[in-house]
Amino acid sequence: MTKKTTKPKLSPAEYRDILKRVNLQSIEMEACTMKIRREKLGSNMKADLQHKTSYTIEKGSVAEVTCDYEIVATKTTKKEFAIKIQATYRVVLESEEDLSDDFMDIYTDLNLQMNTWPYFREFVQSMVQKAGLPPLTLPFLRN
Repeated sequence: MTKKTTKPKLSPAEYRDILKRVNLQSIEMEACTMKIRREKLGSNMKADLQHKTSYTIEKGSVAEVTCDYEIVATKTTKKEFAIKIQATYRVVLESEEDLSDDFMDIYTDLNLQMNTWPYFREFVQSMVQKAGLPPLTLPFLRN
């Protein structure tokens, strides 16, 4: 995900004030895949994590946010992956007042991963264990 270089149109105080009136309605897994190529497994594997988000504002006060994660573990190149795990989460927010693009841009940059990352970490750990592979614990989320 590329960080935006433009200055936010809401101050931190304005953002926090709006956030106080926003409720999390649901976090749901929309899609997931896991592919393993056991012949490519080895020691000193590299893990590459990708993340992207999008949102739509519906009815003014309801927003649907999509958060996609992908982790690819390799010994050499991404094409020669040993493990590839993808998951898409759908987050529904509801507010007392209409939600703006300015608010949603900041939310997807600052808060969305804090809400969805624990779900993805648990999913990866669980799926890797069920596949009979050595544990793969993803790190804490750091901004």
